[in-house]
Amino acid sequence: MSRMKPAHDYGVLERAGVSDDAAAHSERIRVAGFTVVDGGFTSDEVAEFGQRLDATLAQQRDEFGYERMAAIGDEWTVRCPLVHDAIFLRLVTHSRVLAICRHLLGEYVVLMQQNGVINPPRQTHTQTAYHRDLPYQHFTSSRPLALSAIFCIDPFRKETGATTVLPATHHVERFPDETVAATLAVSVEADPGSFIVFDSMLFHRAGENQAERPRRAVNQVFSIPLIAQQISLPLALEGRYREDPALARLLGYEAMPAPSALAWRERRVARRS
Repeated sequence: MSRMKPAHDYGVLERAGVSDDAAAHSERIRVAGFTVVDGGFTSDEVAEFGQRLDATLAQQRDEFGYERMAAIGDEWTVRCPLVHDAIFLRLVTHSRVLAICRHLLGEYVVLMQQNGVINPPRQTHTQTAYHRDLPYQHFTSSRPLALSAIFCIDPFRKETGATTVLPATHHVERFPDETVAATLAVSVEADPGSFIVFDSMLFHRAGENQAERPRRAVNQVFSIPLIAQQISLPLALEGRYREDPALARLLGYEAMPAPSALAWRERRVARRS
């Protein structure tokens, strides 16, 4: 006796299709708000990212002072690591991540920010509160305005304080009722060397790290050029990489506001030549 195959849908007249890897990940982001992407790095490469991030954090604490960083809740954050160490440019230019960004944001993508995000063991910090990576905004848009790509240096597991997301909340304006949010929360597990890529309007937070060591990561936020960078990368880089057209655009050199009408017109002339 033959068994009837279950119907996959009923009354569906329109359906999305995916043609490649970037399209498949993009569709997950459109619907649920997040996806996990294998970065293809070796364990030695991931370990080097970790060592360089630790060194950059120590450098920034020395420059600004640990106590002063702690006073503003920034002692576990590494700001603009690519300015201090070119190795972090590899995360910004990762081909699989950029393919997803261009699939969802269009061809003109700008790096809005890059921050090392470190979740210390058994401590609360700013990232353990629910937030959007475009904070203080309560609206929805028909298309994404920005995408976040968290590069995992250490294992992202519930016990290590993996990122917790509220799926599909990039489609809603208000933060859900806390009781409802608790039932929706998903701890996103990811291996070292992978990226958690999500719509930057998705509500998320760092989980509580119950392990013995910090859980380290580097977050990139890519946006359309209408959104200002958190820190001006062209100024922080002091002109580095501006001779590379693709990198210059990605790092925001073309999106910087012109200082005058004359400069704006000169820029337009240069683009036409």
